[in-house]
Amino acid sequence: MVGRTKGRMISTVLLFLALAPSVRGQSSHLNEMSLERWGKLREVERHQMQVAEKYFRDRNWTVAADEYEKYMTLYESSNAASHALLKWAMCQVEMRHQNTAIDDGFRSVVDYWPDSEDAIAASFYVGKTLQDIGQTKKAKVALKEVADQHAKHLAGVHAMVSLAQIATIENDEQAIVENLRKLTFQATRDKLTRRQCETASIQLAAHLFGNSQSSDAIEALATTYQLDRLANEVVNQSRTALRTFTSDPKSTAKSAALADELIAYLREQEPESIETEQTKGFAKNLCYLVIDVQQTAKRNDQVLAEFSNIAKRFGSDDELLGRIANWYQANGQYEKARENYKKFADKIVGLTLIADSYRQEKNLTHAIQTYAKLIAADSENQSKWKALSATTYREFEKYAEAITLYQQLMQEDTTNGDRWLWETATTHREAGDWRAAIGFFRQSERFPDSYREMASCHRHLKQHSEAVTLYNQIAGGDKAAAPWAMLQIGYTEEEAKRKDQAIAAFKKVCKLFPKDQNASRAHAHLQNQYKLTVTLGGSKQD
Repeated sequence: MVGRTKGRMISTVLLFLALAPSVRGQSSHLNEMSLERWGKLREVERHQMQVAEKYFRDRNWTVAADEYEKYMTLYESSNAASHALLKWAMCQVEMRHQNTAIDDGFRSVVDYWPDSEDAIAASFYVGKTLQDIGQTKKAKVALKEVADQHAKHLAGVHAMVSLAQIATIENDEQAIVENLRKLTFQATRDKLTRRQCETASIQLAAHLFGNSQSSDAIEALATTYQLDRLANEVVNQSRTALRTFTSDPKSTAKSAALADELIAYLREQEPESIETEQTKGFAKNLCYLVIDVQQTAKRNDQVLAEFSNIAKRFGSDDELLGRIANWYQANGQYEKARENYKKFADKIVGLTLIADSYRQEKNLTHAIQTYAKLIAADSENQSKWKALSATTYREFEKYAEAITLYQQLMQEDTTNGDRWLWETATTHREAGDWRAAIGFFRQSERFPDSYREMASCHRHLKQHSEAVTLYNQIAGGDKAAAPWAMLQIGYTEEEAKRKDQAIAAFKKVCKLFPKDQNASRAHAHLQNQYKLTVTLGGSKQD
């Protein structure tokens, strides 16, 4: 059990790190000067710095480094000299002179300007650069110092993320948790760091729930979510741990304890008064969350008791009846589910759900009977219910019955006549009645889709020439579909055992559409099937 918990911890942090941008990318804000700082520069200083910054943005590292060095030579007493040295060191990193960057750049910034913002950034870059060149032990020391001393600074957040990354690679769960805690409880959250901190709080909570530390887990989530959403997230983030405990016979006690703690927490969130619709809705949602916990913990008796409690406190409505019915249905008790659907105030919705339940139960007769009731009760939407009846017949491979209904719809709902024509054609195709399908597809106005379908049917009937004719018509009438259609000609000729024509068709795709993915398929097929080497735009035989 411990091994599985640790494995989940590592995988969740890997996900956290994968979702976060690269540290190098997100740390760009660390090496940018504020507008206030730019404003303090003399015009000549500002001009020289702008030149260097331009080359840096253009990733011309050699020239940028020279320009930053020129700035330090000309204006060594400037307020921005530390910034110039920091950026010079970053250029060295990009040019793979990492040791030079660390010793002559970043550490010099810290030594000469220890109280500057640049010194904090440089301290982080020392650790990150050491990490990048594989000096993990030294990197951890440097990054930990930044994380500890500057937890509320952007550099501190980046240091924590880097430490978590190292800990994940080393499978050091204790270090992972330590850094997730720092990101959750110590780091300052602003527009630059919020995403990493919030993600860390969620991953930390999931880990804590898995280690039966629900109070700490809830505290972690409370740093990210307001009260109106917190209860939902507590249940969401605890579900995996509770499900894991419940499924393991050795963890019965843990399952019971976690479920009880979650329910106690949810009960504590109850508002003192539920006189307003807002407080009533909040209290009702808490009860549904209790049911969620009970369901996950597989406490069926308590689930039913809580449904009863909701009915007594808030009254019965279609939402409650639907939830009760869904629970019965999920447990295979379809008849009890339908008893609740029958109580719906919205009778049409109730009948629809009853029909769905019969379909799930594979009861064709009663499903069709229910749709008949809907046709009679909801005259404005008869076409909808007839179409669903036809769909149900198709699910049970009763194609003739479905086609009969589509034919009725073609007469009754002429506005959507082409839709019912298409459904008739596709039903014939599903039934394997290729000739009839072709006849109905031919009447459709959905070019080129109708031609695609007819060609496919002709191929099933071994009528390859007819299929080729249709593919040629697609190629001539739809520029976007032409590469695909001509590739299909090759496959069709191949099915007809007309090797020369097939090869010619595949070559033609390569010649006419060299940049299309269908040309790549034709090219590969010629090589694999016929041992022919074809260049896109021409061909030659090996």
